[in-house]
Amino acid sequence: MKFDLPATAIVVFAVPLWAGAQAHRHTPLEPSYSFSLLDKKLTLLGQQQTNLTHGNTKSQIVAARSMKRIAASIERTAFRLQGLYGRRHERFGAQMFGLLRVRAIAVQRAANSLEVARNRQARQAELNVSNARILALVTQYQAATGGYSALRCEPSEWSCCSPKREQDLRPGESMACRWMCVPNARACTGFRGPRVGPK
Repeated sequence: MKFDLPATAIVVFAVPLWAGAQAHRHTPLEPSYSFSLLDKKLTLLGQQQTNLTHGNTKSQIVAARSMKRIAASIERTAFRLQGLYGRRHERFGAQMFGLLRVRAIAVQRAANSLEVARNRQARQAELNVSNARILALVTQYQAATGGYSALRCEPSEWSCCSPKREQDLRPGESMACRWMCVPNARACTGFRGPRVGPK
């Protein structure tokens, strides 16, 4: 989805509910489990973004600190996924979540600058930067997850993120998934999600 936002616009999150996001007792299904966590964290980030635009100076500082913590949590989740797909030798997955991590770090830095801004003009400038970086983070998250919740794979099939061609990327996307079902792990050219168990 393309977002054409003015500098002071608020990002509104339409958060899907992930049917497959329940974790096993010992090993969570990935990336379902982490997608569910990221949904929640991005929603919280959007709430703090709203507080930034409507609060007084004190409440804006509190919101900026909260944004830093939330963005740090997103960065840790992305780092964990980056490591997971790196260990699996699924390069595209490692790159995808590495990029998400970079964008989460950029939000942290923008929130830190916003927290220490001490006059109205400086706060507005940092708010514009923060809005742009949150939008970039959300856009890349949607690029990774779009279509995942709609998958209905047959028994023994794998869910697979197939890399979108460069010409099919939407504005703001550096890389993106086309989620599909494949008959075996080797057929996945990007990175794998869970395998559907046999009947």
